[in-house]
Amino acid sequence: GGGAAASLPSSEGTDAASRRFASRVDAEAVAREVLRLSSAGQHDAVLRVLGDNVDQGAGGHAIARKAFLRISMLIHPDKLPGFADATKAFQVLVSAFDRTTQASAAAAVRSKGPGVATLARSNEGCYRTEVMCPRCHVPWGQKCEGNPDYFYNFMMEGLRCFNCATCLLSFGCLTAVHRCPFCHDVFEYGPGVYHRKVKCGSAKCSKSFGFMLFHASEQALKTAREQVRRDLERSMATDEAKTGRAARAARRAGQTDPNMDEVAFAMGLKDTCPRCGLALEDYEDGEQMRHLRSCTDASAHKAHKERERQRAAAEAAASAKAKAQSSATSGAAWAFAGGGAERLWMLDAEQLRKRCKEAGLPTGGPAEALIARLVERYPDRGTQAVDLPSNLHALSDAKLATVCAAHGLSGQSSRQERLEALEELHEDAVAAAVEDRKGGAKKALAAGATGKAKAKAKPLALEDGPKPKAKTKAAVHKLRLFAQSKAATKAKAKAKGGVIGKAGAKGKAKAKAASGKRPGGGGAGAAGSGKRKRA
Repeated sequence: GGGAAASLPSSEGTDAASRRFASRVDAEAVAREVLRLSSAGQHDAVLRVLGDNVDQGAGGHAIARKAFLRISMLIHPDKLPGFADATKAFQVLVSAFDRTTQASAAAAVRSKGPGVATLARSNEGCYRTEVMCPRCHVPWGQKCEGNPDYFYNFMMEGLRCFNCATCLLSFGCLTAVHRCPFCHDVFEYGPGVYHRKVKCGSAKCSKSFGFMLFHASEQALKTAREQVRRDLERSMATDEAKTGRAARAARRAGQTDPNMDEVAFAMGLKDTCPRCGLALEDYEDGEQMRHLRSCTDASAHKAHKERERQRAAAEAAASAKAKAQSSATSGAAWAFAGGGAERLWMLDAEQLRKRCKEAGLPTGGPAEALIARLVERYPDRGTQAVDLPSNLHALSDAKLATVCAAHGLSGQSSRQERLEALEELHEDAVAAAVEDRKGGAKKALAAGATGKAKAKAKPLALEDGPKPKAKTKAAVHKLRLFAQSKAATKAKAKAKGGVIGKAGAKGKAKAKAASGKRPGGGGAGAAGSGKRKRA
């Protein structure tokens, strides 16, 4: 195999040259060499069988694709009808190409530096596990639903919740039912194990497996980030509304008489007996009271209390799962958006406490206090970008406080002050971005005027590249300090407004009294004005 590969050319330009190249090469020898390398475990060398310099670096995708096309033109089953293992050799080639392209994509993402979300790793030993709706137990992600394959990534990482195509229930990876790909038993799953291999825990199954990671294009990831951001902001508003309603209901329940259920049942406002649980569908006037007088069976009362306890426990478990799902979604969305101190408002209190614990910080206090502690630990504190939610005016006071804390704004005591500070910060950031774009356009025009040679010089572009970024960070830091000082100035002005108003009124009164005492002041002024009018 090595001698045959050495005698083959490394590239051809046109289709005619490719056909001449194929006619000069022993295709069966290439197919046997591909199978030999695969059986030896040298999957990375399969694409180099014709001498192409294929690697798994950041720029290796184009070279790998070119090598794949050249080899597939030789060993495709249609090209080798008389070779029994042609299909197997072609499948090995496809697998080697997938391995190389995934590694190249991962290297390209790593070369961009930290803070960039990546969806690339090996799928060896991984399966697309069965995910089912927790209500109707119908499998999710079937082809008839029309969802792309990479939606499985978003489900298993906790990025998004999806609706069941049968019962329309919205669920995520923590509330869904997961089955083992080998024994089909149900197992517990969490987004923290998505990139690891696990076992289902069944006594009759000891096999380990991973979870498939499907390829997603950059455009798909960009669209997914926007959708995840919108879903997170919508869910935050919904959760805050639910929390407010639950708090109001708890306050009302605390003032309610425990025997009010029996009173409501006797008055016909409830159809279920609060003692034994009997449901009266068709009843006459006074039947509820007659039932209460005869409802003295202690065993029936005990059974009803046990059913109510089990129902309350099931509701509490479902609520805890839903809360854990919401918390996992906020953490995954924060990481998927790029992380950073300016996006810490996306995390809920549980995720904030978790990150404070990992950083060795105190975990007590409200969410804005936790964010303020975490912001202090970021190396780019004070120079991070501005990233605000789109529905600022729909957020509660507590959530607005977390957004201010994430952007280093402090000293605002009311909702109006927080909104004004955030709006000023956003407007100043937009103005700074416009100025940066204008400066870049002026630099481009100046560079074009100096001549083609200087305009095409790549080292100059690389040297000048980081400067606008550093300037932008410094400008954002100045804008943030300016917004803080402006908010503090407004607060002081409000505090001193009453005193200044009183002093101004007294001064005006004194001036008016002094002018009245002046002899002939009014007449002289009137005469003078008359002379000016005549002139």
